[in-house]
Amino acid sequence: MHCGIDYGTSNSSLGIVRAGKVIQAQLEAGSVYLPSAIYRAFPEHELNEDITSRSIRQQLGNAEGLLYGTQAIDSYIRHPGDGLFMKSPKVFLGSDLNKDQMDFFEVVIARMMTHILEQARTFYGHDLTQAVIGRPIRYHGIRGEQGDKQALAIMEHAAMEAGLQEIVFMYEPLAAALDYEQGLNQDEVLLVVDVGGGTTDCSVVRVGPSYREKRERSADLLAYSGNRVGGVDLDINLGWHNIMPLFGRGTDELHNKAFDAISVNSIPSQQAFYSRFEMPIHGKASLERERLYTVWLDKLSSHLVRSAELAKIALSDADSHILNLDYVEDDLQTHVTREDFRAAIERSTEKIRQVIEDARQASETAIDKIYLTGGSAVSPVIQQVIRNVVGDAVPFVSGNMHGSVACGLSVFASRHFAG
Repeated sequence: MHCGIDYGTSNSSLGIVRAGKVIQAQLEAGSVYLPSAIYRAFPEHELNEDITSRSIRQQLGNAEGLLYGTQAIDSYIRHPGDGLFMKSPKVFLGSDLNKDQMDFFEVVIARMMTHILEQARTFYGHDLTQAVIGRPIRYHGIRGEQGDKQALAIMEHAAMEAGLQEIVFMYEPLAAALDYEQGLNQDEVLLVVDVGGGTTDCSVVRVGPSYREKRERSADLLAYSGNRVGGVDLDINLGWHNIMPLFGRGTDELHNKAFDAISVNSIPSQQAFYSRFEMPIHGKASLERERLYTVWLDKLSSHLVRSAELAKIALSDADSHILNLDYVEDDLQTHVTREDFRAAIERSTEKIRQVIEDARQASETAIDKIYLTGGSAVSPVIQQVIRNVVGDAVPFVSGNMHGSVACGLSVFASRHFAG
C-alpha cells in the first residue's frame, strides 16, 4: 500500500487516499501531527557514565525505550539533563556533516520514520511499503546542491531502514498545490508560499480540472525558488532579540556565549556552548551569567527556542505577549510585541521576500491566487512581506496550513503507484 509522508522540521504527518479522499493517520493521541522530536531517558546506571563516548546507536538504546513527539518534548522539559533529546533533525541534513554526524541523523530519522509508519499501519490496519516523501526545494544549509544530495541520501537510507521498499521525493510546495487543487472547478495559476520549519519554498503552479488527473506534473511547475530560512530561524531570531539580553547578549564577556546558546540549528554553536562553562571561583557572578549557567547546566537551549516559538504563535493573534522563563529563574519573564517580532526577523524576512520575488519573476505569468501553507505563514508579519512583493490585488487562499503537504503527497502517491 502507498502513502504520502510529510517528514517536517516542526511536525510530521502521513496520509493515504481512500474512496477519493485523503485520510491522515493519527500519529499520537488525538492528533494527526507528530512533533518531530525524539527522547531517550538514560537509565540511572548510565547517568554517571561517559555517554558521549558511545555510538549514537548505543545512546539510543532499544527502540522500545524511546519517546516521540509531544511525549518526547514533555519528558525533555521535565528532565532536560537526564537523557538524549533531538528536535527538528531535518534542519541539519544539508549541513556540513562528518561521517559520525551523518550516522547520527540517519539513525534518529530512521527511528522516527519507523515510529510514524508503525502508528500509521496500526491506524489503517494494513502494511505501507511505498511512499511519496516531501522535500524542500533547498535543504537548510550552505552547501547548495551538494547539501541537497546529502540530505536526500540520508532520508532515503532512513526510510528504507524504516521498512519502505519504494520511495519517490516531491517538492513540498508542489504537493501543497495538489491538495488545494482538489477543490477547484476552474484552472488557476497559483503562487504557493510555504514557510516551513526549516525552509521557505515558493513555487508557481498550474492547477485545476485540466491538470488534476495527470500522473506527471513537472510541466505544470512553472517556476520555483527556495531558501534555508524557516520557522526555526524566526524563533531563534525572536529569542536572540527578546530573550537573550537577559542572558548576556550585548555584554563583552557573554555575547558570543549567548549567541551559541540560542543557535539550536547550528551544530558548531551548540558544541561550543556545551563544551564548558566558566563560573567565577571568587566573588559573585552577574545575574546574566547565573542565568546562562542554568541554561548550560540543564541543557535548556531548545526550551528557550520553544518559548520564542510559542510567543511567535501568540503574536499571530495578539499585538503583545508575556514570555515566561520561570524554568530558568523564578518569576523571570519578558514582554514581546508584534513590532518586536517584525524587527527581530527583519534580515530573515528579506530573504523570504527574495524567494517570492525570484519565483514570481521566473514564471513570467500572471498569478491568480496566493496559496499560503506552513505554520509561520499564519503570521501577519510574514503575510505583509508577501503583500510587499505581490501587491494587494491578488487574493490569499489557504487550506490545511499544517496538513496540505501531506495531503498533496498522498494524492500524488495514489496516482504514481496506481500501476
